[in-house]
Amino acid sequence: MVSADGLKTWFDYQLLFLGLAIAFVCVITASSQLVAYLGTLPLTDSNIEPTDPTFALTVAGGGLFVIVLLIVLTGLLNRNRQ
Repeated sequence: MVSADGLKTWFDYQLLFLGLAIAFVCVITASSQLVAYLGTLPLTDSNIEPTDPTFALTVAGGGLFVIVLLIVLTGLLNRNRQ
């Protein structure tokens, strides 16, 4: 027989997975809208080409900066809890 606690746990996980699926669909939709908007911008007028190594290094550097920033912020938040 199924217990009430087991059913509640199962329902909690179902809500979690449903929320993650909805968030994933929202992120994919928003990113496709952003990419469609960026596709309409006149990037060729400013001499920026996506195949240029400088452009790739700039994007990679920006991503690395965000990762380092998140690590620093996580460390600051965890230090305050102790």
